[in-house]
Amino acid sequence: MIAFCEDCGKKNHLPDPADGTKRIIFQCSSCGYPNNYAARPPLNPDKTCAYDHGHEAFDPLLGAISALPKIDGAFVFSNADGLIAFNMPRLFSEKQIEALALLLEQTYEGPKQVYSDIKDMVLVTQDKAVLVKSLGRSKFLVVVAAQFPLPAQIMEKLNKFIASFGKKRSKRMP
Repeated sequence: MIAFCEDCGKKNHLPDPADGTKRIIFQCSSCGYPNNYAARPPLNPDKTCAYDHGHEAFDPLLGAISALPKIDGAFVFSNADGLIAFNMPRLFSEKQIEALALLLEQTYEGPKQVYSDIKDMVLVTQDKAVLVKSLGRSKFLVVVAAQFPLPAQIMEKLNKFIASFGKKRSKRMP
């Protein structure tokens, strides 16, 4: 693995991180600066999914959400498994979704260390809103919307879809 020093910009050759490693901490071989990077887990070919497809359990939820007005697409991400399922027509490539999901997970998990009751997060850009909702332990639903705030009726439907999905999943679990 190659990592660049945050201070001097020199290239550092490092061993690939072990599975599950969240952070890579190293001292620059050139200037000695202590670097601290968020590690990206290695891609597991068995866990990747084709564009606009994913784990069958999430397909009905993602399809229903993506059909709502003002919603551009949605995906499900897991801390352990990475990108699980997505329906993001023409918005992002799979690699872009992976990178966005990792960034959102880090942004979501950081404040949760201090404020454990956080359930949702919203990021607003110039032309999109990104809603992050927890689907239980270590799974996140990310919804990309054309505007923020969403109209109340759309937000109600979105929350109903998520709630009914959670109920269906809990009934199936032993």
